[in-house]
Amino acid sequence: MDKWLPLNDYANKHQVSVSTLRRHIKLNKIKYKLEEGKYFIVEDSQITEPTVDRQVPTQKKTETVIAASGDSLSTTKLLLEELKRAYLESLQSKEDQILYLKQQVSDLKTLVMVLEKENNRLNI
Repeated sequence: MDKWLPLNDYANKHQVSVSTLRRHIKLNKIKYKLEEGKYFIVEDSQITEPTVDRQVPTQKKTETVIAASGDSLSTTKLLLEELKRAYLESLQSKEDQILYLKQQVSDLKTLVMVLEKENNRLNI
């Protein structure tokens, strides 16, 4: 019997991002099911795509890097890279939200269609 895990639980257990899981679901690369708007993945599913660590360094790490570099151009480049990483993380989060909301809209459109058909059937 397969054990099904919510996306967040699977992501935490297997150290893979939720966006990677959603991408695999969209491409039918992994076994999944959708219940009440939530995706579930079989616990032993294998994700083959490597993940990228997008964690933004903490303020303390940034200060250490700046103090160590001494060179203002190097410091500027490091800060620019941190900003890029933070921006990409924010974009990925928004893309995940958009994907989720599109799925919800699709589900709601299907529900409306079914309810309208049932209403027409009852009114005839």
